[in-house]
Amino acid sequence: MLSHRPLGAALGAMTVLLLAAAPAGARDHRDEEFRYRWRLTNLMGAVAGLFLPNSGEGSLSFKTQENGNLKTELLITSPKSKEGEYWRYGSEIDPESLRALRAWSDYTFRGESKSKNERIRAKGVLDIASGIYSIRRNPPAKPRRMEIWSDGRVYPVLVTPLGEEVRHLPGGDVKARHYTIRGIPGAGRRWKGKLDLWLATDETATPVEIRISRNLADVHLQLVEPVG
Repeated sequence: MLSHRPLGAALGAMTVLLLAAAPAGARDHRDEEFRYRWRLTNLMGAVAGLFLPNSGEGSLSFKTQENGNLKTELLITSPKSKEGEYWRYGSEIDPESLRALRAWSDYTFRGESKSKNERIRAKGVLDIASGIYSIRRNPPAKPRRMEIWSDGRVYPVLVTPLGEEVRHLPGGDVKARHYTIRGIPGAGRRWKGKLDLWLATDETATPVEIRISRNLADVHLQLVEPVG
């Protein structure tokens, strides 16, 4: 019987909630959906891939609901999973203040399912998808302290801009700004995961790559469509 745990731990870190300042013009939202391919990387990730699906597809979406709130969602699927749907993380937020009203995570894998859906009471809390939305609208020019929510716990993290890089994507080379998200030492409970985000230098700061590291396995998502 195959186990989902190595990849589950890696993808579990994607249930990330970020605290960010509300950017100007947040109300001027347009619906977006980005398509990715993902794969396991690094040595331990390659080993895990011997027993688990090690590649698949993903999508990151930002869509306005009938009530005017913004639904943000990251969906990761694998063609090797009979159930089709693999992992889902998302939230409903106020598009003006970027305050999360509710967050959820769920997965179905080989007959096993797990689901969490919580009302968010703390101000300014966002999941990874809406956190990316916030960083796109209000990119930090210097390290910025934030909070992340993972499996019901909140951790302080630091978002650090690392400058511009050229990324080699399936649709061609893209110039992008690199941001890292890391746990803060000595700040109480420390998040042990790592998150890297690359935003294109285009007008909409397209999220072209996401890499999450947890428990010696990296899940690496790359945009499959050309930018611009």
